[in-house]
Amino acid sequence: MTAQAATDDLAGIAVTEAPGGDLAAFVASRAEELGRALAEHGAFLVRGCAGGGPEEFRRVVDALGFAPLPYTERSTPRDEVTSGVYTSTEYPAREVIPQHCESSYAGAWPGRLAFFCATAPESGGATPIADVAAVLRDVPADVVETVRARGLRYVRNYGSGVGLDWRAAFQTESREDVERFCAAGGLSWEWLEDDCLRTVRHAPGLAVHPRTGVPVWFNHLVLFHQSALRPEIREALIAVLGEDRLPNDVLYGDGTPIPDAVVDAVRGAFARHTRRFSWRPGDLLVIDNMRWSHGREAFTGERRILVSMSDAISREA
Repeated sequence: MTAQAATDDLAGIAVTEAPGGDLAAFVASRAEELGRALAEHGAFLVRGCAGGGPEEFRRVVDALGFAPLPYTERSTPRDEVTSGVYTSTEYPAREVIPQHCESSYAGAWPGRLAFFCATAPESGGATPIADVAAVLRDVPADVVETVRARGLRYVRNYGSGVGLDWRAAFQTESREDVERFCAAGGLSWEWLEDDCLRTVRHAPGLAVHPRTGVPVWFNHLVLFHQSALRPEIREALIAVLGEDRLPNDVLYGDGTPIPDAVVDAVRGAFARHTRRFSWRPGDLLVIDNMRWSHGREAFTGERRILVSMSDAISREA
């Protein structure tokens, strides 16, 4: 898919135009105001300050009051460029990343995400976001009720040569470390031939925001479902690996496949509630991970978006 040419749509996002200068200093000086904006809107964008790299962004993260979280139970390739600061998902520029709430497939996830534009792409490359409470209201009622009643089953396979190896996903060389992580985090696991690992997690597809009490659509359905793959890639992977050995898949909680048409209906709801803007160097976007999902457009040119995560929320909590 080629990079998109699209207009900015910042509806629902609090936007602050800074008068130039150092972003970390500006954020520190406006900390209370930005905190209120995040509480009210769930997302704010600061633009107009100088750009920079990982160390500058780390100072911004500190000014935001983040206690940066490690990226565990990984689903995409990315690098930690300085403590608590990661590159955004390192997929080829032509690939689109569907809407998702960070780590909604996992036993714990960040409550806040901060994105920083170190290098803006030539075209495309936005990080679109969608209001997941509005998405839930827009998903067909029968789909919502089925997901509510049956839950979801995330099946992940590591080490087939496609997707992440288990060492990269769990950031360890030790099988025992992986097993301890899975046991503590509610994952079932199975070691397969050729040093491969399969994990399975049963989880609800809906959630209630812990602060606002608002129900939200909170899952990885449109990103992990087989239909997220281009048809020719999906067909080829199933032919080579088998239906149950794809790197990521999501089924109903009882193991029944979810029809493509159901996922298409959810994609339609996301499309109707997605907001996007073109990155400028130095832009800072902070979102509440349980109020807004995010994704990535295809792009041309060089693109470097950094991300940091904070405020862990556990499934048990």
